[in-house]
Amino acid sequence: MPYKKIEYIPKFDESIKILLNTNDNVFEPTATSDFLISAVAANVKQVERLLDLGCGNGIVGISLSKLNKANEIYCSDISYEAVKVAQLNIKSNNCKGEAIRSDIFSNWNGYKFDIIVDDISGISDEVAKLSDWFKNVPCDSGIDGTLNIEKVLNQSRKFLKKNGKIFFPVISLSNTNKILNTANNNFKKIKKISHNKWFLPKELSKNLTLLEKLKKDGCIDYCQKFGELICWTDIYLAS
Repeated sequence: MPYKKIEYIPKFDESIKILLNTNDNVFEPTATSDFLISAVAANVKQVERLLDLGCGNGIVGISLSKLNKANEIYCSDISYEAVKVAQLNIKSNNCKGEAIRSDIFSNWNGYKFDIIVDDISGISDEVAKLSDWFKNVPCDSGIDGTLNIEKVLNQSRKFLKKNGKIFFPVISLSNTNKILNTANNNFKKIKKISHNKWFLPKELSKNLTLLEKLKKDGCIDYCQKFGELICWTDIYLAS
């Protein structure tokens, strides 16, 4: 499948423009990617090694490299196509690092990182099916959106250096309490560093019966205001 070029400008520093290759089989960056990049950039001085989990086209790791937050970036995704594109983008943006295929940490044995940034899918599968976010790529996060993030949090300490940190999003279209309980079971310090509200797209909010059931069952959360459904994405730092 042919590549197409997209331009990305990090909100943390709009003087930087990043050209990225992508195609229709690679997960498109979302607002969560923006929230992560801004939150990490605001809370990190320059480190040696950064791991971008669920990298897609590499936007998070490459942006943080361009913002001089990491000397070396390592990217991984479960998608072969995403890894191929991310490796191309690492080279074309003159970043130091590599991209490999890995199911979360499965192929990172022996590596230690100063920073891990988790951008793996973290919303309810039932909501993902209704959206355009996952056209040609799987979500596979379970009905409450916690399957992947719990694996990340349970395994990540093994791959962090002594004073390493992990940044992860908690999206209201998942069981947020379950995710935070897992984080607290694995890390001494948990801090919310970013809170971001956004309107649920119309193609999702029209499925109100399903959303109400998922909310009642504790799988997702949202609020209603001015006739709109409002969700949120919180970025957490754990160490």
